[in-house]
Amino acid sequence: MTDNLKPEDRLKTMRAVKAKGTGLERQLFSMLAGMKVGGWRKNVGEVQGKPDVVFYTRLAIFVDGCFWHGCPYCKRKLPETNRQYWERKIGRNIRIAKSTSRKLKRAGWTVIRIWEHEMKNPVARWRIRQRIRRSLKKESHNDA
Repeated sequence: MTDNLKPEDRLKTMRAVKAKGTGLERQLFSMLAGMKVGGWRKNVGEVQGKPDVVFYTRLAIFVDGCFWHGCPYCKRKLPETNRQYWERKIGRNIRIAKSTSRKLKRAGWTVIRIWEHEMKNPVARWRIRQRIRRSLKKESHNDA
């Protein structure tokens, strides 16, 4: 896949990519509202890795973009231009996500990671809702 943008234009485009308030996050927020679950906050900076959603019952939810986090299912092609940069960037994102999940789990958190492609699939969204409900139920029993 050749890049149809000049390197300086690609850099400008990539810098404009939002880290929060993304369409994926908004889908997750809508899903939670539809499930009628409360007690969550979005993009909590005080929690390791700034999860997209945090329930203070110690449940952290991240929605990972398939390109940005190197989804093993989608295997999206990297831009041909500056390929080494993209390999390093996405490799680093993968390492950070794994490290963040490990640290949160060691601190007693339940971590749910959702892939972008899962949010596009109705069956996968149903499974995600089930995982969230089970985790919330488990966490509320742990608090009792």
